Amino acid sequence: MDGLLFDSEAALKVRWQREAARLGFDLSDALYAEMVGVPNVLCEQKLMQWFKDFPLDEFRSGWRAAALEEERLYGGIPPKTGALELVAWLEGQGVPMALATSSSRASVERKRSSCPQMFRFAAIVTIEHIIRPKPAPDIYHKACAELGVEARDCVVFEDSNPGMRAAIACGARAIMIPDLATPEACVREGAARIYESLAHALDSRDEWF
Repeated sequence: MDGLLFDSEAALKVRWQREAARLGFDLSDALYAEMVGVPNVLCEQKLMQWFKDFPLDEFRSGWRAAALEEERLYGGIPPKTGALELVAWLEGQGVPMALATSSSRASVERKRSSCPQMFRFAAIVTIEHIIRPKPAPDIYHKACAELGVEARDCVVFEDSNPGMRAAIACGARAIMIPDLATPEACVREGAARIYESLAHALDSRDEWF
């Protein structure tokens, strides 16, 4: 969802770095790169490991307040290029779709409220449904089970390295649309395809299998 269907990862990066700086901590681009595609709870653990006496509660409340204010002023997070067109085309072809996200159900519902036309999914799997997050393949196994299909018959679109490792490990055809992350060597090797955007992926749909 975040970074693939919605242009939310870049906004979150700015909020986290700005709030960390306000509190006197340097959350560099290199450090932040290690958190792309990782659930927030694990990202917070990393912050506590990297920075001594990190004020997690104050940090959390600060960036969340900034997010709510930005949403009030500017509306919801915009879709990524080609996202709406892709899900509409897949729906038109009768292809069942699942959303498998490391975000919370509450985050999904906020996105659904601001952009209901994106949510054409037969199943939605969130971080609450699994024990092991990406890069473990559990979330994709769960999504396949919800759809009643085998992973080998699925195409997974991902924007992060942990997500791609999860998709590859589950046995699906994993296609990367990089957002903030540069594909790792193992991801490049295991990816079925890598495209610049979902619009490019849709234009090249004959290559998916």
